[in-house]
Amino acid sequence: MVNHRLVVQYDGAGFEGFASQVHGRTVQDELEKALAVLYKRPVKVLGTSRTDSGVHAIAQVVSYQAKPIIPFNKLPLALNSLLPESVRVFKAEKAPDKFVPRFAAKSKTYEYLIFNGQPIPPAVRRFAWQVKPKLDLKAMRRGGAQLLGRHDFSAFRNAGGEKRNAVRDLRGVWVRRKKIRLWDGFAVEVISLKFQANGFLYRMVRNLVGTLVDIGTGKLETKVLPVLLKKKDRRPAGRTAPPQGLCLIKVVN
Repeated sequence: MVNHRLVVQYDGAGFEGFASQVHGRTVQDELEKALAVLYKRPVKVLGTSRTDSGVHAIAQVVSYQAKPIIPFNKLPLALNSLLPESVRVFKAEKAPDKFVPRFAAKSKTYEYLIFNGQPIPPAVRRFAWQVKPKLDLKAMRRGGAQLLGRHDFSAFRNAGGEKRNAVRDLRGVWVRRKKIRLWDGFAVEVISLKFQANGFLYRMVRNLVGTLVDIGTGKLETKVLPVLLKKKDRRPAGRTAPPQGLCLIKVVN
């Protein structure tokens, strides 16, 4: 048996997240169905990040054990012929025997896109959250700076996640404007929020985004952030941002 490493991208709309669940369609289910057809036996997939319902990924790393029956450079083409169009394998390679994506990840980076204004272009609404009030990016950056470092992020974890250690090392928070160009003459300005850490709790990024947006609209003040971290209480924190603006963009193993 050989340990395989894949880099997978997917449009999270229509999926109940990456990891298999009792109810609902997931990315892991689709990958395992395709692998079962290819190898003619059940194949278990392990992923780097669970990504919840509606969240996208361009850098999900997965692994599985199987006897090599096809060259690694041809494996993406073979799997993509069996996968739905919303899931694609972009890279396949041999991994170390003990490689487990979740534990091998040294850092993960997520990006969240916000369309600030109205109306939102239909081509953008699947991948961005529309926030109508004007956002104060300077205040949001000040808020992000106060979150940096090693903290217990219980105040930004939703109920329903794993009951494990809530301490994470948030290494970077970036808030900026950028333009998305899809077609000639069509460019949309969005606000990008990027978060880099050694790991994230259940819905942590979406809760951080919601809180920074509440700071950007003046609903919350930046001085509340150290208090939230200290009290470890989710209730006074900001709202949970919707899933469609979030994407796993980088994993460092």
